[in-house]
Amino acid sequence: MKDNRLIESASKLGLDGLDQFPDTDAAKLLGVLRNLLVGFQRRDASMLADVYSADADWVNAFGSVKEGAAEIVDYLRGLFADANFNDGEVVAPPRSAIRRLCDDVAVVSTHLQVSGQGLVGGGSIALRDNHSLHVLRKRPDGRWEVVSEMYMDARTDWSYVGHS
Repeated sequence: MKDNRLIESASKLGLDGLDQFPDTDAAKLLGVLRNLLVGFQRRDASMLADVYSADADWVNAFGSVKEGAAEIVDYLRGLFADANFNDGEVVAPPRSAIRRLCDDVAVVSTHLQVSGQGLVGGGSIALRDNHSLHVLRKRPDGRWEVVSEMYMDARTDWSYVGHS
């Protein structure tokens, strides 16, 4: 029987699909994803210390590539302290969906919109229509961790006529 408190907590975070997992996995996944989402929201890199694996790979929408939990969290600590990053305001709260690929792998896709994020040298981004993909793996000890994360912004220019 599903623990409805887990589903309600996930819903408050804007996360759908947690009901695909056994309660023990759902609770652990929810903890990791809560730290990830709330850590970004609060600009608190310390919440991310146990989110990423030692061999995680990470790419942001601007092409910054980081490897390993320590490097990722260190980069995010700097990003969270940056005035340009903090100038942005969330237009719509994040919406995430989790998919169970197998017993020990899950994928989370997240959509978020931010307006007014500052640019180096001045100006700002009118609207960042950001999508991210997070791949999580279950460790032998039962803990879940992010092993790969990629962020991208939807573009307003097109190179393919069939773009929808």
